[in-house]
Amino acid sequence: MAVQSETKDFIADPVEYFDWSTTQLWSMPKADREAKQWEGLKLRFEQLRNRIGYLKKLADRDGIDSLDTLEDVIPLLFEHTVYKSYPASLLEKSRFGMINSWLEKLTTVPLKHVDVSLCDSIDSWIAVMDAQTDLCIHHSSGTSGTVSLFPKTKSELATFGKLYPLRFQKFGDPRPNEVQPKAHVISPSFRSGSSAHFRINEQYFERIAHGDETFMHTAFPGHMSADVLYLAGRLRAAKARGDLDRLEVQPTLLARLTEFEASNSQRAQQMQDFLNEVTSSLAGQRVFMACAPTYLWPLAEKGLASGRDHIFAPNSVISTGGGAKGMVLPDDWMDQVMKFAGVDRLPFNYAMTEMNANNMLCEKGHYHIAPWIIPFVLDPDTSKPLARTGTVTGRLAFYDLLPDTHWGGFISGDEVTMTWDRECGCGREGPFVEKSIARYTEMRGGDDKISCAASTEAHEEAMDYLSEVHASAAA
Repeated sequence: MAVQSETKDFIADPVEYFDWSTTQLWSMPKADREAKQWEGLKLRFEQLRNRIGYLKKLADRDGIDSLDTLEDVIPLLFEHTVYKSYPASLLEKSRFGMINSWLEKLTTVPLKHVDVSLCDSIDSWIAVMDAQTDLCIHHSSGTSGTVSLFPKTKSELATFGKLYPLRFQKFGDPRPNEVQPKAHVISPSFRSGSSAHFRINEQYFERIAHGDETFMHTAFPGHMSADVLYLAGRLRAAKARGDLDRLEVQPTLLARLTEFEASNSQRAQQMQDFLNEVTSSLAGQRVFMACAPTYLWPLAEKGLASGRDHIFAPNSVISTGGGAKGMVLPDDWMDQVMKFAGVDRLPFNYAMTEMNANNMLCEKGHYHIAPWIIPFVLDPDTSKPLARTGTVTGRLAFYDLLPDTHWGGFISGDEVTMTWDRECGCGREGPFVEKSIARYTEMRGGDDKISCAASTEAHEEAMDYLSEVHASAAA
């Protein structure tokens, strides 16, 4: 009973459970971690099995009413395509009532009462959903021509947002007196938007800027339109297929895209101007900056060349993640960025929209998996689980214990090398991933068809259930 009670606290709010200590968070003993992961997984399955329509269909078809081992959950892990499995015509024709009917099968949040009949764009629909539900929908960038819609809630996002102040701490340090330090936030992007990249700005605002707009510094003060991103993706996909002339686009939306693209031609220079300005105006101040290497290195290179270094207060946080996107970075680029900024570390983070965790890169070059994430490594062709011992390479899948309104099980498109039971050397507990992470889409020429671990019939029937709005959408 004690384990069950502690598990409920652990998965409800991990930061509070670990007393706002990054050292405690990454020092959870193996036996304790695995016991709470198992109890947490059983609890989430019991809570959500019959409340999330898509999950229920999968479980019913394979007759899964209980979990006896961790690996029993693998047939119930969702593929990434689930979150964009609605008919494309629904967005194109602004059929948001049907989008809500589809979305209700992926969340426990009731949506039938929400009147979206006047919504004529993705932006207007998300605004209504923000105002009238607990959902805080995260959409993808739509680069493939379709947009994933992920049903995260405001409360889940707020719990996840507590992780960001922990970046001011160093592993091994005792719990600081100031667990949520105030700092200037530098974000080289738009102030708001509804993709994960922009949603997190509100957490920076609340948790790090302490609700003070004078501490929020964004390159562009406006809102990044979901409609513009979606249309750009559709145009890109249509051009690749060779049927651009057959694409139907609302004139008002096309005008917005034209306006966005016109301003986009100046955006690179505006970004550099912004970064140059804030590094001058905030010199000596404590800052929090989450920025891609493609912005950090040019800024540091130019600054150091002009004789500028140690710009910010030494207790600042400069965090980064993602790839170089074709930019050639020198071997010592991280050292140069740290010298320019005046910090002694550059935290890297491995994360994705579907995961409520910051899996931080340690000084030994390993990403450590947060203790409320139950990782699996699957055979990339069969989706069968690989051994949970030694070091294995395959497709990353996981169960995230934090969400309580959507299913935390997910099969990713990433190839990882996971070490399960060897000490890293940095002192952190738990399994860790090598820094080199690849995307199967890139490795397989753009084709990454996941072989579902559920029976083929179960998966097909569940997808049919999600797609029941097709017939109405075509009418």
